[in-house]
Amino acid sequence: MSDDSIQKEAELMFNVVRERYGDRLDDEQLEEVKKGVEGIFEAAESLRKIKLENSDEPFSLFVPYRKGD
Repeated sequence: MSDDSIQKEAELMFNVVRERYGDRLDDEQLEEVKKGVEGIFEAAESLRKIKLENSDEPFSLFVPYRKGD
């Protein structure tokens, strides 16, 4: 996806949110929602760029047990 199509998709989703909840939010809150929606779409695009094979396993974080922690 191009940056332009991501922006359009985010704008469409924001318009849905504004139509449903805009009467309950002021301009400042709507701007924060818009930033959040754009951030979600940018993060999703970053995740789509990661190529995985079917055999790739989930990353697991090893944290050793330390008595008293």
